[in-house]
Amino acid sequence: MTAGMTHEFTLESSAVSSDTQIVAVGGAVALYEARELERCVVAGIAQGRTRVVLDLVDVTEVGPGLLGVLLRVRRGVTRIEGALALVVVGPPVSDLVATTLLGGLIQVTGDRAQALALVGAAHRSHAAE
Repeated sequence: MTAGMTHEFTLESSAVSSDTQIVAVGGAVALYEARELERCVVAGIAQGRTRVVLDLVDVTEVGPGLLGVLLRVRRGVTRIEGALALVVVGPPVSDLVATTLLGGLIQVTGDRAQALALVGAAHRSHAAE
């Protein structure tokens, strides 16, 4: 991997526990990429991972579609009594949070461990066993 910012889209999903997933996104997120993100989260939810952390720290550009996907994921997770948290540390995603209602609708933090705590990963994963 080269040093510096990259605009190439990356998407990585990992199961933290039987009911928790982390989806890390990087690069430029336009409409197609936002839909890929949504499909990835929905696939995890279908496998029972209803506690979702979206790590958006490495997002370099926000295009059309990301706001809608984040709101749809929130609605879907809420309907099944799951939880959602975003990991955001700066622009451009922090600008999206600041200029929309996202911060009032979705838990936002700058740290992945804190995001896991916000969705109740440690408490829920132990209780699910």
